[in-house]
Amino acid sequence: ANIRMWASRDRARGLGASADARANAPRGAMSKISLHTGLSTGGVAGLRGLNIFIQDVRNSKSKEAELERVEKELANIRSKFKNKGLSSYEKKKYVWKLLYIFMLGYEVDFGHMQVIGLISATKFAEKQVGYTATSVLLNETHEFLRLVINSVREDIIGRHESHQCLALSFVANVGGREFADSLAADVQVVLTNSAVRPIVRKKAALALLRLFRRNREILLPETFAQKMLNLLDERDLGILTGVISLLTGIVSHDYRGYEACIPKVCDVMNRLARNKDVPLDYLYYALPSPWLQVKCMRVLQYYPTPEDPEYRQAETDVIHQILTGTNMVRNVNKNNALHSVLFEAVNLANMLDLEDRTLLTESIETLGSFVEMEEPNIVYLGLQYLTKMVAPDTLEAIKQYESLVVTRLHHGDISIRRRALDLLYAMCDGNNAKQIVGHLLTYMITADFNIREELALKTAILAERYSGGSVQNKRWFLDVSLALIEKAGDYVSDAHWHRVVQIVTNAPELHEPAARESLARLRDGASHDMFVKLAAYLLGEFGHALAATERPSSYASILMAMHERVGTHAREIILSALAKMCMHAGSDEALRKMVGELFKADASTAAVELQQRAVEYYVMTNTKDYHATLRSVMDQMPEFPNRESKLEKNLEEAVGETADAAVVKRDRVAATATAVIA
Repeated sequence: ANIRMWASRDRARGLGASADARANAPRGAMSKISLHTGLSTGGVAGLRGLNIFIQDVRNSKSKEAELERVEKELANIRSKFKNKGLSSYEKKKYVWKLLYIFMLGYEVDFGHMQVIGLISATKFAEKQVGYTATSVLLNETHEFLRLVINSVREDIIGRHESHQCLALSFVANVGGREFADSLAADVQVVLTNSAVRPIVRKKAALALLRLFRRNREILLPETFAQKMLNLLDERDLGILTGVISLLTGIVSHDYRGYEACIPKVCDVMNRLARNKDVPLDYLYYALPSPWLQVKCMRVLQYYPTPEDPEYRQAETDVIHQILTGTNMVRNVNKNNALHSVLFEAVNLANMLDLEDRTLLTESIETLGSFVEMEEPNIVYLGLQYLTKMVAPDTLEAIKQYESLVVTRLHHGDISIRRRALDLLYAMCDGNNAKQIVGHLLTYMITADFNIREELALKTAILAERYSGGSVQNKRWFLDVSLALIEKAGDYVSDAHWHRVVQIVTNAPELHEPAARESLARLRDGASHDMFVKLAAYLLGEFGHALAATERPSSYASILMAMHERVGTHAREIILSALAKMCMHAGSDEALRKMVGELFKADASTAAVELQQRAVEYYVMTNTKDYHATLRSVMDQMPEFPNRESKLEKNLEEAVGETADAAVVKRDRVAATATAVIA
């Protein structure tokens, strides 16, 4: 539409209202102009006054000049609307102007009655302007929409197909709860009436979907399931596209009562897969309606695996045909369409609970071949879908691509590197944990800054997850944790080293190795604040285990040298560790005096917490029997109670989940299990 082009061009030139005002305009306002009716907004170019106004706005030299022109026009429109004798031409012209001003980002707080008044007009041109402007200017909660329900209903049940299209498209865009209560039955009649043209019925299906989302009680399986079965027998692919969208919306809420739709949907898939009775209008690069194929497979994912062998076989045959019959082609558009169908087939195969694992094996092999390709989009999708397919029964098959996925960590596209990290994290188990964690630690050095935080978090979680059992595994966890915090100090939180402290404290066999390895890394130059905090804590708690080879003064002097080079929080941990070292076996008067001088210096610092610790520790280390005093206050920490790792919670919060079919299905299974237990 011309008005859409003009407004879009003006906004691209930087004209229009402020960015904040434009941001507050409804999303998709531009697209509704041409998409909501399915018809051309012809006649706009013939409105001379509108064309002149748009040219004036476009020719404004500054935002101030544009604002002045818009305000002048708003004042003119306001005065014109007070005149009850406006002609049809004038009504359309002024409403189009209001709509254009609104799309530029300016507030339009009048004229709504005149806009919705056009909906009840008898002429198509006026009615079209009314529906278009109302769907953009008002949202479903606006009180003025109540005034047009009767007019919309008259258009829906009327005999003018163009009026029906306008009304149904309007309902599909802005229909709310009151529309659902008042119009659902009429929209159903239009949808199920075979005498109505397909373009109208298609719009009726989408309008009914909108109303169902606002009120789920309008479509009950007892009354609508049989109608849905009949609709799935339609031959027109346009109607089927709308009906499948409606079915997806229904079964995503609750599939019960619609199980008989499964073979019908499979019949549609077979028809498309075999290119049988498909009009030329629905062939996309010789591929029969790929968007409808995707919709069919997506709706089947909301159902449980069919118990009927015929239903199962119908689904598996189509999936097998897609998996084995899809190849790369040179045409990019056709390639995208082919792979959109293929990836949805993989999703469906992954959702089916079948004893025969052939489909899963074929899916994994297909996705693995995609990871090997050079096309970035295909590689990305291959990694993403392999990650989705990771499960106990598919893990071994996916692990064979481990080395290939590791190479993708160094791909030039960061989005591919992220998906490779996700897949390595998902495919890790007790057999390959050490290799994968080793790769991740090596990658930490060269990884992008904006991926290191997630990389560090997943590495820490994997190291802890597979550290159980033998002492060797626990030592491996300790080595990984120390190396990780040393290398990625800026990208780990306090929760990382807190978790290491909890695990080491609860494992007596790690006390001496933890203190020794921390001391060795400090001597080798490790100096990041996060690592110094961990090392100071470990040496303060478990440094006494080094009595056979290290004197307290040796590791205390290293921490004292670090004291001035680290931040306030790390200095607080160092003070606590030094106070504990004063009661370690082998500590002497020289160490106490050296530490006391440091306490005295920090007693006058501006940091309150640091100052308080310094004063208290100075007093405790300068009492007559300071060994007993320190021991009564700073004895070794007891074991921590077993608790869930905070790191995994942090990862769940960072990653989140999407409301797809897999999540819906999982939630249903959980709800059913809870009900059975209850």
